[in-house]
Amino acid sequence: MIDQSNGKNLPLHANGTAPKVGGKVSKTTGRRKLFLIPLAMLCAFTSAVVGMYFQPPTLKAFFGLTGLEPGGGSGAPIARPVNQIVTEQDIAALDAGAVVALGRLIPKGDVITLALPFSASDARIETIPVHVGQWVEAGGILATLDNRTDLEFAVSAAVAQVAVSEAVLNQTRLSVAASQVETEATLVRAKTEADVAETEMTRSRSLFDRGVATQAILDRAETTFRQAEQEVLSLRATVARFHAGSEMAQADILLVERQLDAANVALAIARGNTEKAILRAPSAGTVLDIHVRPGERPGSNGVLDFGNTQQMTAEVEIYQNQISRISIGDAVRLSAEAFSQTLIGEVVEIGLEVGRQSIIDSDPAANTDARVITVTVQLDSPSTAVAGRFINLEVLAWFHEGSTE
Repeated sequence: MIDQSNGKNLPLHANGTAPKVGGKVSKTTGRRKLFLIPLAMLCAFTSAVVGMYFQPPTLKAFFGLTGLEPGGGSGAPIARPVNQIVTEQDIAALDAGAVVALGRLIPKGDVITLALPFSASDARIETIPVHVGQWVEAGGILATLDNRTDLEFAVSAAVAQVAVSEAVLNQTRLSVAASQVETEATLVRAKTEADVAETEMTRSRSLFDRGVATQAILDRAETTFRQAEQEVLSLRATVARFHAGSEMAQADILLVERQLDAANVALAIARGNTEKAILRAPSAGTVLDIHVRPGERPGSNGVLDFGNTQQMTAEVEIYQNQISRISIGDAVRLSAEAFSQTLIGEVVEIGLEVGRQSIIDSDPAANTDARVITVTVQLDSPSTAVAGRFINLEVLAWFHEGSTE
């Protein structure tokens, strides 16, 4: 008979159940399984990012078989760069040596930022009679300033001063004419008196020779004649001043005429100053943007942006090692994601200075310190009609595509 008290030392029967520890199931195995779930999610996300960035051959083969396109299901894809080359024609052009560069659409002569007229820095905007997108002819009014009233008053004062100077000139001419008539009359009278004095002197000399008149009478007659003769000479000199050709002729009139000239100059200056209260279009063009409102004082941004959108161009930056392949007259094709049309133009200007690249793609791996030369492309009329609505838009320019034929 077996002793049951020592049963704990006997072998256990294999009944297919796990032994219980302290009466509970172990939790170690369950925790390991829960940890594998986030690890698997992290691995899947990492694989997706690596696949989008490097695009290995297997992923490309998958897209080729299925006909799917990276980022095709999104309106703003992040898996492809802007202006991506997707057509076989583009690939063939690059293989044949076409030059591809980034550029931007600008009006001919670039965008002009118009500031206040000279010496009008303290003025504020009074009116802006134009709006964005409006075409304005050369000399058209773009804005007026609040100092216009003061400048117009200055013109009125200058006009009044001219009128006063003209009145003084007329008065002086009348006075001179009257003086001339009076002097000529006085000269006639003086000549008569001189003739009488000469006759009296002759008679006194005759009486003195006959012993009838004394020496005193003769001396008095001679003195009276000499005085009358001097008066005639003086009046003749005065009359000569009123006739043209003399250095002293009409000196009073000349002085007033110069004063009138000075008044006319002051009037011209006052009228010119009124232009300081008006901002005019320097050439025909379109109002692209307005930076201020009536009542404001323009800042460093100026009053408005202005440009000739009827003659659009593209400013393209060519790498310095490719500029030798660009020539005046080369045909250029430009494209952008903002419009479906292809813009056509030709090279009209090649810059002379090498500078740092300023038009940079959105690709974070793009070279932002490249050395480039700016090339200006003149767009044709149909392309200008499209580009005029996209000032400063980034475009992709293609040169020497004809070499693919």
